[in-house]
Amino acid sequence: MKNHKNFWLGIVAAAALAALGCGDDDSGGAAGAGGMPMAMANVTAVHLAPDVPSAESTAVALFVDGAEATDLGTLEYSQSTGKIALPVGTYDIGIGLPDGEGPLLSLDGVELNDGDDLVVVAYRTNAELPVDVFVFVNSTDGLEAGSGRVFVGHGANDSALDPVDVSLGEDPDCSTLIPGFVFETTAPEGGLDLAEGTYQIGFDLTPEDDNDCANFGPVGVPVNPGVVSILIAVDEDTTDTTEDAEALNPELWAIIPDAADPQPIRTIQTP
Repeated sequence: MKNHKNFWLGIVAAAALAALGCGDDDSGGAAGAGGMPMAMANVTAVHLAPDVPSAESTAVALFVDGAEATDLGTLEYSQSTGKIALPVGTYDIGIGLPDGEGPLLSLDGVELNDGDDLVVVAYRTNAELPVDVFVFVNSTDGLEAGSGRVFVGHGANDSALDPVDVSLGEDPDCSTLIPGFVFETTAPEGGLDLAEGTYQIGFDLTPEDDNDCANFGPVGVPVNPGVVSILIAVDEDTTDTTEDAEALNPELWAIIPDAADPQPIRTIQTP
């Protein structure tokens, strides 16, 4: 499910509309030639990469065809673009520092197709380029009435958290939801369909013992009917910890569409 190319889809969501100067029809939707409705895609980007670009400032600037889209402002750690509709097409997109001379990273020929609904989440890596992305397809195909769909991404770049079991429930009534969850992966394939409710989810760092309960958390995660929810694990302490679990600062963030909120994507940090 991870696709480097699609990282830029979320970054371009608002930028493409501004750059193209698309008109609106009378109903508020984008209109093409002759007033016919445009084919559209939905994209959301979420910045969950601690200390990227730096600890002093996590703001990133958006670039379209090599030029900074200054009217759009910046996206900082823990912020989301929300779900944005934009015309299908192919774009040259980049990301870089605000007021920079140009994009530090660029990708040409990013293609969006009619009806696409993607959630792109940036997370921190241990590589020279300390950021990568998860891409989730926001589809409810085959979801039973009264159930929601959940995806989980492991973006906590610390040796002590790789791998980790994802625990479900509260002590002493716990079970393992995802065993051996490895950094830079997503699970499960196709999503996990759960009945509506609030589920207690956390991290079990000692899967070798007989207790499946969480060492970190749990936190109550709402599962809403007919909605795709995305859980992202991060570690806000960007130094690598191999032995001292007390030095860890893992967090679980939930990206949950909320139709009643003007910004339909919100991030929730664990207590």
